[in-house]
Amino acid sequence: MWPRFLGHDMDGKKKFGPADMVSLVNAIIGLAAISFALVDPLLSCRLILLSALVDGVDGMIARQFGGSSIGPHIDSISDIVSFGVAPSLVIYSVVTQTNPISFSDLSLFSYNHVLIIFCILAFFSMSAIRLSLYMAYDIEHNHTIGAQTPVAAIIVSSVILVQTFSAISILLLTLVLAYLMVIPIKYPDLLFRDAILLSIVQLLTIAFPDAIGHAFPYALLILSLAYLFLSPSHYWNNFSERI
Repeated sequence: MWPRFLGHDMDGKKKFGPADMVSLVNAIIGLAAISFALVDPLLSCRLILLSALVDGVDGMIARQFGGSSIGPHIDSISDIVSFGVAPSLVIYSVVTQTNPISFSDLSLFSYNHVLIIFCILAFFSMSAIRLSLYMAYDIEHNHTIGAQTPVAAIIVSSVILVQTFSAISILLLTLVLAYLMVIPIKYPDLLFRDAILLSIVQLLTIAFPDAIGHAFPYALLILSLAYLFLSPSHYWNNFSERI
């Protein structure tokens, strides 16, 4: 007896395709990021960036070879693991550890701890809502409404890998990203050349996060923030070249 996900549905569409396997890899990497979040948050950030790269690959494979019946659902579930749960735990770990960018004097019901939990829950909740809205309304378009969850996760990871931002600035950024994920602003898909550039910077950040004074995390942060704040008004052209 074969598993249910093999074969084709009644419309002749594959139930489970090559892109879905890549989505599962994304989820597995995200799970690894979650497992390291409270132990080694910097490693967890690098794994989140790797998940973002894999997430881009599964989209290209789906467009090249065709999608499957369950593909969008697997992709969405993988994204909430890698770009919702993992970054939330990393944020909690970083702002509560005893290091230069953390709070001091934390107790379970202290004001600081409640603030941290609120920011994390806001980020996770808006990530889940953002992915649900995408599945319901945006999946067939060459744009999406609200900042993408991978972009938010990349920005969080880059900020933490830079290792110079204070805990309060990280929490404020978390709230800003949570808000941007659900506001009605159109974000365009990246041009292929820009996606390649961003992928190269991501790879360099993953491989050499501390090189040249954290130059690669800084570069990734600048590129991601530029897309986040400038693309809605300055990036609407050449749709044929988009990935």
